Amino acid sequence: MAEKIYGWQGKILRVNLTTGIISEEALTEELRAGYIGGAGINARLLWEGLKDTMHADALSPENVLIFGFGVLTGTTFPCCSRFTVTAKSPVTGIFGDSNAGGFFPARVKQAGYDHIVITGKAPRPSALLIEKGNKPQIVDAADLWGLDSYATDEAIQKRFGKCESARIGPAGENLVRYANIYSGTTRISCNGKTGMGCVMGAKNLKAVIVKAKGDVPVADEKAFKELADRYLKLWAGHITYSHKEYGSLTLITQAGDQTRINNQQKRITPEQLEKYDINMLVEKYKQGQSACYRCPIACTIKWKVDEGPYKGEECDKLEFGHYTNMGPLLGVFDFPSLVHISEKLNRLGMDCITFGWIMAMAMECWQRGIITAKDTGGIEFTWGDLDLISLMLDKISRREGFGDVLADSMPMILKKLPPEAAEYGFHTKGLSFTYNCTQAVAMSLASSVATRGADHLKGHPFAGMIGIQEMLERALGKDLPPEILEHASPVAKGRVVWWSENYKMLLDCLGLCFIPAVDSDIFGEPLLLFKELGEIYRAATGRDPSNLFEATERAYQLEKCFNALLGISRKDDYRHGTRRGETDPIEHPGMLAEYYWYRGCSEDGLPTEKRLMEIGLAQEAAALDAAGCLGRRDCPRIDELAPPQI
Repeated sequence: MAEKIYGWQGKILRVNLTTGIISEEALTEELRAGYIGGAGINARLLWEGLKDTMHADALSPENVLIFGFGVLTGTTFPCCSRFTVTAKSPVTGIFGDSNAGGFFPARVKQAGYDHIVITGKAPRPSALLIEKGNKPQIVDAADLWGLDSYATDEAIQKRFGKCESARIGPAGENLVRYANIYSGTTRISCNGKTGMGCVMGAKNLKAVIVKAKGDVPVADEKAFKELADRYLKLWAGHITYSHKEYGSLTLITQAGDQTRINNQQKRITPEQLEKYDINMLVEKYKQGQSACYRCPIACTIKWKVDEGPYKGEECDKLEFGHYTNMGPLLGVFDFPSLVHISEKLNRLGMDCITFGWIMAMAMECWQRGIITAKDTGGIEFTWGDLDLISLMLDKISRREGFGDVLADSMPMILKKLPPEAAEYGFHTKGLSFTYNCTQAVAMSLASSVATRGADHLKGHPFAGMIGIQEMLERALGKDLPPEILEHASPVAKGRVVWWSENYKMLLDCLGLCFIPAVDSDIFGEPLLLFKELGEIYRAATGRDPSNLFEATERAYQLEKCFNALLGISRKDDYRHGTRRGETDPIEHPGMLAEYYWYRGCSEDGLPTEKRLMEIGLAQEAAALDAAGCLGRRDCPRIDELAPPQI
């Protein structure tokens, strides 16, 4: 008899868009035990799919697009409706993934699949239809091509009835490198940053549509329900208040005075910041909110403008990233205007963070005379010009005129501009995102070393940013230097980032949202670390959780191996663009060097043979050795660096 599986559904759906062949295969014990689920198994599947064609263009049919759904996704556990989309990134040309929530991931899991692996390219605009009880099929999507991300969903609902979909807008269709995937109807989610929507567009895949309901069986229903009830009560209570009330814009209260404006040329003034007072925003513009599947927090706020030229306009996906990267970074200090351009960007289907940094670079280059009307086709790039921003959203999404230039990644764009522009184009490994060097230095380091490029979510080291002593002691032991608690100190930040990357990997493997986890660790009791997550994992799957930390290390090391084969090393862990006079402490012994020591990398930033062999990646070590990119160093074992996690 086949083994009874709990938590996982036990199936991978494989779709070849070129041939039209759709098949199912078992989710093996090797994958479940070695990589847990979601993002971890995605990393394994991407490696297997591209190990022989690693240097294939990200927009070629050879690229592999993988949707991965967490072990807890689709169960009755609260706040567990997350999925990760993984592929070689068209933004960076290296490992790419992106995590999102909503109802779509729960429905795919309930339809019976843990992962969807998509290869090839459809001969015409197509969609993948997954309907529980029926064989999945590729359907024609010519009628959807050209529609924005919201209109696409409306058309899908009309054609297929009540369902969930993950789809792209015009930006994805026209191969804007940083196009997103949008999903959901009642609650909009997006997979951003790394251009997963562009990969869908390159494959002529407009949408993945799912029609399903049901349950995902768990091993110990009694224990699972008790844990679910416990955390539901916790997350429905006061600890998540700020996210319930303000959504991710609550971060304005925590980091607002550190906001930089006009491509980070200077700090925001109190008068400018006052225009984004979140209590005023809630009082004047908040219309409601929406939640992911089985989430008591409902952190997606619905905004509506009731005055001015944009009166009547609404936006139900305006996050802190929209505010900081399309607001002050571009010289926009008017919330109704931010609503207008955020809604337009979401409908066109592109990443707010990347778009903001690219526009800010162009605006500063115009300011300094590096680019002129001759370069831009007569368009003036003036700070805070809403007509300009709106116009460029259209032009970029259509790859029209100067918009065709700005539709690529930052390094690609800079190669087309005068060499003086490079100083004002921020990026690491091709991805645009940065923290200033003197505040929250743990995050600055995490952004530098992240496998997908400059990033804030692959290893969010919040414990080292705000000094949660109990969490750091449980994660790394009690013998810690006191400076580890200081956000502006570079001491001992490398170990914090290493552990945080594994912690975030576990959340993304389980399918648990980052927001309630962080709120629990900051405001709640008890801390929600590997031990507590292991209890939930055991109740769901019936399996021993003692291997979870090693499994997250293995998954993250596989991402590092993928990048190493593509030439990524220490030289790529430094950010490009002016530091505005700040000294980057990345060379402090407690920063990059310490991170490599804990991560098991050589001083060149390459995965070492010793660490890879320790965690069962001998074949991967051999592949790196054959390519001349295997690190050599007598790094410590994992159990020598951190106390027992379970």
